[in-house]
Amino acid sequence: MWSRLDDELIDHQKIHIAGRIIGKNGRVIAIGFYAMALMWSNKHLSDGILSVDVIDGFRSHALDPLAVADALAKAGLFDRHENGFRIHDFRDVNPSAAEVKRKRREDRERKRANGRVDT
Repeated sequence: MWSRLDDELIDHQKIHIAGRIIGKNGRVIAIGFYAMALMWSNKHLSDGILSVDVIDGFRSHALDPLAVADALAKAGLFDRHENGFRIHDFRDVNPSAAEVKRKRREDRERKRANGRVDT
């Protein structure tokens, strides 16, 4: 699964806001944290939802990941969710878990029908 990042993200106003809230190296931390969240969500087909436990797993030696996630939420990059956070507008640019699973199933069936081994 691929995760897409718009190259405009580095100059996005929400990144600047989150960076100011985070403090030292804030923009870099915000971009890195956002990218990790996006990749994790796509890998695990979570539809952009990240639990508090998942967020806590993004721990660094110097930063509180929940504080970073909160900064991203205040900036509008994340939305609060009953279980933690949701990447804002995730479904606008990423396929749903159901769509990915359907496509994978169709690809397996097509390969099987053509005599190919699925790897």
